[in-house]
Amino acid sequence: MTKSQNSKQRSSVAKRTLYYYWQCSKKYKWYAIGTIFSTPIVVLIRTTLIPLIFANMIDAISAGIPNDQVVPTLLPQGILLIGLYLGGSAILGWLRVYWCWKYELKVIYDLGTLCFNTISAQSMQFHSDRFSGSLVSQTNKFIGSFERFFDLIIFDILYLISMIAFIMVILIPRAPIFALGLLAFIALYVLCSALSFGKISHLSKERAEAETRQTGQLADSVSNILSVKSYGRESHERRRYANFNRASYNAGMAQMNATMKRDLMFNFVNIGIIAIIVVFMMAGVTVFGLSIATLILIVNYSMSIMGELWNINGIFKNINRVFGDAYEMTKILDTEDAVVDIENAKNLKIEKGKINFKDITFQHQDAKTPIFEHFSLDVKAGERIGLVGISGSGKTTLTKLLLRFADVQDGEILIDGQNIHEVQQVSLRESIAYVPQETTLFHRSIAENIAYAKPDATREEIVRAAKLANADEFIKDLPEGYDTLVGERGIKLSGGQRQRVAIARAILKDAPVLVLDEATSALDSESEALIQDALIRLMKGRTSIVVAHRLSTIASLDRIVVLEDGKIKEQGTHQELLDQHGAYHHLWSRQSGAFLEKDD
Repeated sequence: MTKSQNSKQRSSVAKRTLYYYWQCSKKYKWYAIGTIFSTPIVVLIRTTLIPLIFANMIDAISAGIPNDQVVPTLLPQGILLIGLYLGGSAILGWLRVYWCWKYELKVIYDLGTLCFNTISAQSMQFHSDRFSGSLVSQTNKFIGSFERFFDLIIFDILYLISMIAFIMVILIPRAPIFALGLLAFIALYVLCSALSFGKISHLSKERAEAETRQTGQLADSVSNILSVKSYGRESHERRRYANFNRASYNAGMAQMNATMKRDLMFNFVNIGIIAIIVVFMMAGVTVFGLSIATLILIVNYSMSIMGELWNINGIFKNINRVFGDAYEMTKILDTEDAVVDIENAKNLKIEKGKINFKDITFQHQDAKTPIFEHFSLDVKAGERIGLVGISGSGKTTLTKLLLRFADVQDGEILIDGQNIHEVQQVSLRESIAYVPQETTLFHRSIAENIAYAKPDATREEIVRAAKLANADEFIKDLPEGYDTLVGERGIKLSGGQRQRVAIARAILKDAPVLVLDEATSALDSESEALIQDALIRLMKGRTSIVVAHRLSTIASLDRIVVLEDGKIKEQGTHQELLDQHGAYHHLWSRQSGAFLEKDD
């Protein structure tokens, strides 16, 4: 992508960022309007009128007014000064901050909700392609960027424009040559900033991207710390993180160098402003006939403007940062969901639980060949089938297609004659109890994790499900029992314990369709034998699809389907497949110590 194309893309994304800001803020517009309209009034009082009154009072004193006229002359101005400060600066200033703060909090709340809803609604492929840590970082940056953006508008840009405008209104009639010279330097200041904006904006984006990659790498290493330590790869991860850290450092240095060059130009402009102030201080009274009050205002106003002009550095820097921080999340918000409900999608209603994979074709976006091509499989209502085959044969993919974690490119999947593409995803998944191959838990209590399938479950129901999953015994031995926090992703529990909690969750859900994807893979032989009875009872009366590497897990099922390269190689009962001496017989014979669980 060329530099011009990059610039157009950044501009387009910036417009979309503003669009999302507006969508979340327009319903709170009265807070924004109050803040915007009160700001010039506060600026007028604080930076223009109060210094003007002080200058006039000093000018009156320097004019040598009689002692008996000091109080009558200065008292009205003093009262006006106090009144302006109290009413316009203190009270209105307080209201301005209150309106601004409340407005930002309300919009930030809605932006946070928007980001979370968007991320959680994305397909599993979306999440597989991204670091969870990066998504968290991008969400926080996007939310924070709005607060920084509105503060920038109110407390920097609007403040500066209002101050310059009011000061010019006062100075032009009193010292037109000085006022025009000051305006010229202000214009030069802004021009220097504008010319450097594009380059620094690009560097800011690169830095934001580098920091996002650095954060993602940190999250990846920390979340997989067990693998890092068990393989003794600490040094490798340190070197890997150091590369991302160095890239972030280099991006920051490039941004800093460009900013420092711009700041050097600003210093020369400031010297020019100081020079004309000195000239008018020396020649103001004799050459231009200016009053003492005007000279005081020239110095006061010029210093105020110089202080705010120097803040232009921060203004442009923050503009860069605002859109740089919001860049990645804005693109995510613009990402079209890969799996969406059709308009007026209906709820899935399961009466029997018959499942039909009808002539389906599916291929991953980044794959060269399809996993399934014109694949068909019928599962009778209440039938328990097992899916076996070597890795890559399509077993897990088939279950994910049933749950609509991805959509087929052709064909259809039916449950009781209802195309799952035409029903609401939530109703589909509420009808399926799913235990995935890699079980992860929330950093919550064990009771909360089990009850996730049924939030209103009683403690008795939770304990019963745990007993059926052979989990109650180890749970009772934990320090806090069912109230024990399991740690991030369930790290405090062993793999087998996590799987038993997940199975308890599926038991509690009591859904008409059951999908088990290697649900006993992390269990030892004794635990697996104990849990088989629970699984068999759980499958009774339910349409069940069980993916298993251990053939003993599925040997007692009604039908076993052997997959190979996305096709059905053979199918039948355990004994029928053994008698065929085919692929299943080969797999069975390779598993020593296999046992056959008989149905009740």
